[in-house]
Amino acid sequence: MNLKLDAKGRKIFFIRVSMCILGVLIILALLNPSKEANSDKAAGNRPTINKSDMAVKVGKDKNGNIYMEQNNIFEKYTIKLSSAIKNISYKQNDTSVTVSFDKDVPLNLNTQISEENSKDLYLTNDNNKKDLTIKKKYKENNFVYINDGKDNNEVVILISKVKKPFKYKAVLNPGHGGVDSGQSVGNLHEKDITLRIVKLMASDLEYSGVNAVLTRNKDEGQALSDIADFVNKNKPDVFMSVHINGIDVNPSKYQGIGTYYYDENGYQTNERIKLANIILKNATKSDGWKNDGVIRDKLKVIRLSKAPSVLVEAGYLTNSADRARLQDDKILGDLANNLSQGIVEYVTKK
Repeated sequence: MNLKLDAKGRKIFFIRVSMCILGVLIILALLNPSKEANSDKAAGNRPTINKSDMAVKVGKDKNGNIYMEQNNIFEKYTIKLSSAIKNISYKQNDTSVTVSFDKDVPLNLNTQISEENSKDLYLTNDNNKKDLTIKKKYKENNFVYINDGKDNNEVVILISKVKKPFKYKAVLNPGHGGVDSGQSVGNLHEKDITLRIVKLMASDLEYSGVNAVLTRNKDEGQALSDIADFVNKNKPDVFMSVHINGIDVNPSKYQGIGTYYYDENGYQTNERIKLANIILKNATKSDGWKNDGVIRDKLKVIRLSKAPSVLVEAGYLTNSADRARLQDDKILGDLANNLSQGIVEYVTKK
């Protein structure tokens, strides 16, 4: 039978056919998602890597310079470097932390790291840089510390294992800074040594669950009243100001570490004395440091700070034995760790 459609009928016919075809295409699209979408979902558990790079697993060696330890709240990766730190940078996104090194810097896992603990590390090469990428478990509270010294250079990376790793807070003040060098002997300046100690303390404290807040992280001057205001604004569980002592008369006679407190009108007397004693006990437990005592002194920075406060005089720069210790990277690292342990002991026993 021959059907003849007028112009209006043909138009309706073609509209209905077009709608049927469009409906079929939509159904097919819903039933078969794109390969790209599937591939993005599959890659969701891996760190974000630049597509132009080739990501490879980090190699292992018995002399490897990447070490790993962990506790209940953090995975800690320490990268030990044989030469001075230069051209190192880092960045974070929602899924990973990436640290960039010069291409000739060796990066190998030490064999003490298990396969399970190394599965989230990747290396990529881009032009003259080598990138180490570590997968995050949580978006926030992951940290990178770049610690450089004369003989001991390292990068420390903390990857949080819990959403909220910090129970306590400590404010750390590296004494002096800027045009105020503090004690100086030759090219050794108090302001530089105190900054190095405090930077080393930061990673130790945060690995132990104490949020470390620095009053300065570079060479700059700070008024004592501004430091106290900063402390009071942050409301920490403890405040520590780190200094280096010195004396011109009979310098060989005076050495060791001393801690200072002040309790104006009996304010926090017991807490401040307790803090000073705990810090001194820990600071002098290794490397031959002498105990220079706990001293009550009306020092402005601890007098104006409302939190339990202590000022540490970490050796005498004018004493040859103490000066040698302060130039030894290992001993300086031990001192930073011991001071940190003192803070942890105090806040956990309050």
